[in-house]
Amino acid sequence: MTRGEHDVGGGPDVLIRGTTILDPHRPLEPADVRISGPYIAEIGTRLERGGATEIDATGMLLMPGLINAHTHSGQSLDRGFAPCLPLDLWMIWVVFGGVEPTPDDTYALVAAGALEMLRGGVTSVLDQPSIVLAQPTEHIEAIMSAYADVGIRAGVALMLQDRDFLQSLPLHLLAAPPDTQPMFPPRDPQQLAEILARYLERWMGRHPRLQPMLGPSAPQRCSDEFLSIVSELARSHRVGVHMHLLESKSQVFAGEARYGRSVLEYLGELGLLGPHTSFAHGVWLSREEYGSLKRAGSTLVYNPVSNLRCGSGILPLQFLMDIGLSVAVGTDGAASNDDQNMFEALKFGTLLQTLYGNHRTWPQAIDLWTASLGGGAAALDLPIGSLSPGSFADLVLLTLDRHALGPKETLVSSLVFAEHGESVHSVFVGGERVVDEGHSTRLTEGDVLARAKAFRERALEGWPRRQEVFASVEPAISEMLRVVAHTELPVRRLADVDLGVSEGKHGHELGRGGQG
Repeated sequence: MTRGEHDVGGGPDVLIRGTTILDPHRPLEPADVRISGPYIAEIGTRLERGGATEIDATGMLLMPGLINAHTHSGQSLDRGFAPCLPLDLWMIWVVFGGVEPTPDDTYALVAAGALEMLRGGVTSVLDQPSIVLAQPTEHIEAIMSAYADVGIRAGVALMLQDRDFLQSLPLHLLAAPPDTQPMFPPRDPQQLAEILARYLERWMGRHPRLQPMLGPSAPQRCSDEFLSIVSELARSHRVGVHMHLLESKSQVFAGEARYGRSVLEYLGELGLLGPHTSFAHGVWLSREEYGSLKRAGSTLVYNPVSNLRCGSGILPLQFLMDIGLSVAVGTDGAASNDDQNMFEALKFGTLLQTLYGNHRTWPQAIDLWTASLGGGAAALDLPIGSLSPGSFADLVLLTLDRHALGPKETLVSSLVFAEHGESVHSVFVGGERVVDEGHSTRLTEGDVLARAKAFRERALEGWPRRQEVFASVEPAISEMLRVVAHTELPVRRLADVDLGVSEGKHGHELGRGGQG
């Protein structure tokens, strides 16, 4: 088979025998699970084998596959590249001045990240990848082929923008806004529209596990014209839209200056609120805006690790759960997370909530695990995230060497707080076993990882250029961030901890002669 042409249909029924099932909406109990084609057909005890291929799962745990509802596949080998920086500076470091990948590099990067997710128990991903605009078709083919070959289920929301990055920042807050050069050449929204239209025509319904979506980078990075185009394409092709939304405090000021009203009002007027839209981050929305998302039926994707990595703030998850907003969970890209481990994302997402509120209101691990499955299914608009007849057979079989069966809440806590993927034995996507005993059944992992590593080593050659670009804009952006930090907003999402610190060589130094 050539790249992207794996067969994903047919095959005999599969009967997973003697497992313990862990599902958000069912009791923890022993059961057999029959898979017919890509779907779960039956759950019960002592099911007849019939003509099914039988898998003995005695002493193992079967749960729905995890859903990574926000990442950037092109960053899968960028782990550790960037220091800890505020989001606006982090983006300069990561996005600008690097080495452009070839289509073969893109294939290897996407495949490597997808393999990492599968081995960690992720069966579905909502990816927002960048593409090289000089070769859009070739890079899109590489992305989709990589996902097809690895066997994971993927919603792929191409990430495009037509406003220059510096235009998206609230540099107007400075007493003397800098005279800066654009970060990239001008982009014609009509040309971007043509790329998206060709993408949708090529991939709509082409592959049962691949779902083309639209991914405008963020409202402040896109013109009114381009967002209107995206809205019309989404309506006419009935596809989902996924974008970043008010991830950092500075974006509140950028939105106020540009729209003069709530960014959600603006998106609503464009037809970009509703069950077909999901938004990454949303840390700096107000209570009223979260309520608007709830009423619209949109999904918000919580990315706790990258929010910490870039100092973006703490999502008020307790409030979102109280009002019943659909909440998914994502790792974000490896450049702002450093891996693609959803167990880790769930752990950080739970622990961050202990920083505020009465302990009786803290969401527990099982709350976030349950929300992530339901919210992920909503963001992708697919029958996934549960063990129920009629759902896609996207399943994870785990050994229990590191965990003990007990109360359901305790078992989920053990998985969220203590699991890293070591217990993942088998992974099924659409009824096909794509991971067996911790290894891919489809690709030679060593070859993929070697190709991806080769690109990482080549990308290091662009390090001096990254530093040069960063140094050219860092003073102005840092001053802007200082003004933002000292300007109060009704919304507060950062931890206020008084350590008696003063700014020093490393950003802060403890007072009292350096003694804590």
